[in-house]
Amino acid sequence: MMVGGDPKAVETKPSDWITTVWKSLDERSQDMLIRRGRGQMLEEIGDAYGVTRERARQVIQARERDLAGWADQFQSGWREQVLQRLAAESIVSDAALGEILLDSEGTVRRALLRQLGLKESRTWAGRVEGVWSKTQTSLDELMKRLVSQAPFRADELVERAIAIGIPDTVPVETLVSHWKSPLVRGAGGHWLRRVAKNCDAAYLWLEDVGEARRAEYISEAIEASGPRALSEALRRDDRFRQIRPEGTWALADWPLSQQAGTHTNALDVMVQILRDSGPMTKRELFARVIKEYPVGYARLRQCLISDRLGLTSDGLLGLAEDGAKAMEESEPRQPSSIVVDDSGQVLGIRLPVDKNVWRGSGIIVHPWLTWRLGLRLAPMSRSFDLTDGSGDLVVRRSTSAAQLSSLRSQVQAVGMVEGCDMVVLIRLDTETATVRHACDPDNCSSELGRERP
Repeated sequence: MMVGGDPKAVETKPSDWITTVWKSLDERSQDMLIRRGRGQMLEEIGDAYGVTRERARQVIQARERDLAGWADQFQSGWREQVLQRLAAESIVSDAALGEILLDSEGTVRRALLRQLGLKESRTWAGRVEGVWSKTQTSLDELMKRLVSQAPFRADELVERAIAIGIPDTVPVETLVSHWKSPLVRGAGGHWLRRVAKNCDAAYLWLEDVGEARRAEYISEAIEASGPRALSEALRRDDRFRQIRPEGTWALADWPLSQQAGTHTNALDVMVQILRDSGPMTKRELFARVIKEYPVGYARLRQCLISDRLGLTSDGLLGLAEDGAKAMEESEPRQPSSIVVDDSGQVLGIRLPVDKNVWRGSGIIVHPWLTWRLGLRLAPMSRSFDLTDGSGDLVVRRSTSAAQLSSLRSQVQAVGMVEGCDMVVLIRLDTETATVRHACDPDNCSSELGRERP
């Protein structure tokens, strides 16, 4: 029996029947429904009114039945419309159901959906407000399916969630950021599985680079604990393959020719296709390149910062030589190994002195450095005078990596050995660079480390 005024005693328009019915409820019934809609437990609601849990349940269910009865009178067919949406999609957002049941506050709509047997979803993060399904576990099952497809790049998460049927109104990033989530955020803002964090990060990094690399390079790029532990993890993961005798790591699904580094460059293939066929959409271009050169989607996307490519006036990918406008790299996440002083004029890059540094190789660094230095297309470079007078430090950006020129002689000059840490200080106002020994004196095996106070 309806508590309060009778809605039929008031002239009610089809568009405002929910408001009229809601006002006909007494204040206690209204408050109980509001509390229940906010996810309060029946015990809490009962305690607020000095009644038992069971009595609170009886009151709430009676009012929900009353509301459903009035809904049938004022908006016949609402049940069928809601269930049709649930037949087409396993989970539906409250916003989508609001197109059927117009309720600006949402309390009556939620009561009607509960009366229809629908449930608000739950995941590892608890109740997810405003996401409805026939069972509480529907969203959780989709989220677990999403996790099974990890790792994801930072900008792929929502797109992949929508692709498997999760509405775009679901706060997916909030859910996967929960402390109970199977995913964690890694270097570059990528979403990685908690149980395989380093391997997932290495997988994405190698896809981006498109070439086999040594564990030392990979470990530094993904901020892993060290190359030895990373190598052991990669060896146990069937997504990776070690190339002998070089000792580099490649993705197992790469063609052997690509793993050995003898295949045609992906950028050259891309440029040739555009020369032969003219501008085209990114999807079409990537599909054609992959047919000729099997490489990861991420590696192709990385090629887009090349100064040989660009966007045409109608939004297609084309060649810069034909007038297409180059596409600068967007800002990556700033890593903890690179800091900037308050003036914004001094950058400090902390780096390990490893085998590659010691033998004079170029030094792979995080692409945030080149972005900060304005090197947002590839290839680009910028030189800084070394303050010890030994020459120039050259910072380069290619499509596959950001890199410093060799610092072997500077490292040796200040007495560092393999295993030390160094800091490269770059002053933008004077266009100079300085290399400094950065080891903790108590944990440095070099002669200089033992001598420092």
